[in-house]
Amino acid sequence: IPQISYASTAPELSDPGRYEFFSRVVPPDSYQAEAMVAVVRALGWSYVSTLASEGNYGESGVEAFVQSSREAGGLCIAQSIKIPREPRPGEFAKVIGRLMETSTARGVVLFANEDDIRRVLEAATLANLSGHFSWVGSDSWGAKMAPVQGLEDAAHGAITILPKRASVPGFDEYFMSRSLENNRRNLWFHEFWEDDFNCRL
Repeated sequence: IPQISYASTAPELSDPGRYEFFSRVVPPDSYQAEAMVAVVRALGWSYVSTLASEGNYGESGVEAFVQSSREAGGLCIAQSIKIPREPRPGEFAKVIGRLMETSTARGVVLFANEDDIRRVLEAATLANLSGHFSWVGSDSWGAKMAPVQGLEDAAHGAITILPKRASVPGFDEYFMSRSLENNRRNLWFHEFWEDDFNCRL
């Protein structure tokens, strides 16, 4: 089944041998990893830690960042920390504790989901370390407010990456004009309609 994704950024999806019928409208994480390396180097940092949510997105992103940093040279990774998929109570306090083991590596590169980002910032706040770390966040943080709401002091100065976006003229009008009468070719539209309007057809 041919698929076009608006948000799948995993680098392995670029392999046409494995994903012959897959395409996307966003660049793979390897591009934003290169951009993050460029940001870190422009800031003059030479010693950073990485923090990743367990899973394809986080681990692949950090792997791409580490690879890009090796190719660029002049950047040392203090430590790479992985946030478990199902963190136990106190896990984020441990993450902050581990980051403090190499406390001179104040730059932290984050490839993490929104909830993990929020919980890391909460743990930094609880440890009275707001302002200690300088965060460089991937597109899962991007321009979103949810990860930082109420935690602005801990996030202050963060730099986040977001793929270039552009509006397609007429798309919003077209999309918002879709109805059950004029959108019969989409086999799943009635399911969306029922869910969005909380009704049964």
